[in-house]
Amino acid sequence: MRRSKDHHLLPLDAARRAGLRRLLVRPPQGPALAVLSAAVLAVAVGSVVTYWVPLTAFVPAVLVGALVLRLRPMLVLAAVICGSLVLSVVFRAGDRAVSPSLVVVLAVTVAMALLFARGRDQLGLTGYLGEAMLVELRDRLLAQSELPALPADWHVEGLLRPAHGDAFSGDVLLSSLCSARERLEVALVDVSGKGQDAGSRGLLLSGALGGLLGALPAHEFLPAANRYVLRQNWSEGFATAVHVAVDLTSGKVTVSSAGHPPAIHARAGEAPELLDAASGPLLGVVPEADFPSVTTTLEHGDALLVYSDGVVEQRDVDLGEGIGSLVGRLVALAPADRPGALPGLVDDVAPGEADDRTALLLWRD
Repeated sequence: MRRSKDHHLLPLDAARRAGLRRLLVRPPQGPALAVLSAAVLAVAVGSVVTYWVPLTAFVPAVLVGALVLRLRPMLVLAAVICGSLVLSVVFRAGDRAVSPSLVVVLAVTVAMALLFARGRDQLGLTGYLGEAMLVELRDRLLAQSELPALPADWHVEGLLRPAHGDAFSGDVLLSSLCSARERLEVALVDVSGKGQDAGSRGLLLSGALGGLLGALPAHEFLPAANRYVLRQNWSEGFATAVHVAVDLTSGKVTVSSAGHPPAIHARAGEAPELLDAASGPLLGVVPEADFPSVTTTLEHGDALLVYSDGVVEQRDVDLGEGIGSLVGRLVALAPADRPGALPGLVDDVAPGEADDRTALLLWRD
């Protein structure tokens, strides 16, 4: 088994988790405010009595305050900075007078810091703590999409590339291998939107649907996912998905889809097949929807490719043309060249980073 490392972080190790837990201890607000206020006053006094202390030294205090203080203490610090700046304006004169442009820059910096603190305060977190928690959450959820090692003669590779090189994606790739290593289930889910705009919903679905995959009979996965998306009441409340269940003993593959581009079955020595009969409605649109499935068999030398619409939809390329191009490149790929070929395959069909691009290639020697 191989998996592309593009925009993918490995699960947190114990040391990193411990470090994040230490970071998540909120710094005491009173002492932090007192230290920063003292630093600001020292800068103000120093700027009056000597040339060696510039008023731009207020800026580090503002930045540190935005990171470690909640909104109310940050407002107090902003008031201390404004008072210190007024004192500097009053007592510095002549060739040491405070430049109006410097006042404007400091005012903008303080205003931006207050906006930053306000946003973090709504989460109940100080600045860097929010990022630390998001990193840990993302790593834990992405760990659910790690592709398992398969029995002999079977291989699988996955690729996840968020739009514009972002760390978050609206695409979700999940997998589950039964304990007896006889059955593999894979789900590729694509929420509406792209990149960071869809990242929060993608993370939510990754956690929820990751718990369903393999825990339900294959034919119940998409109906359960549909009910879950409907309950979210998102303003852009829909997603597409494809679910693949593989019997690793017989090679029997069952594919079902919710408004997703058709899977491609590349047959050894035969014409490829688009599994477009497995097409149901979008997730989160039709209550109690039915999701038909199609069954095929992966013989030795065959391959199955599932992908998100970002791989085949381009601004100047029709969807059908994009799928045709992908089929052609998959068929032209010799079985011996399949390992490690998925990134190049996707780049050939969908260059650029305008959309999330996710794909999974499963093949049998």
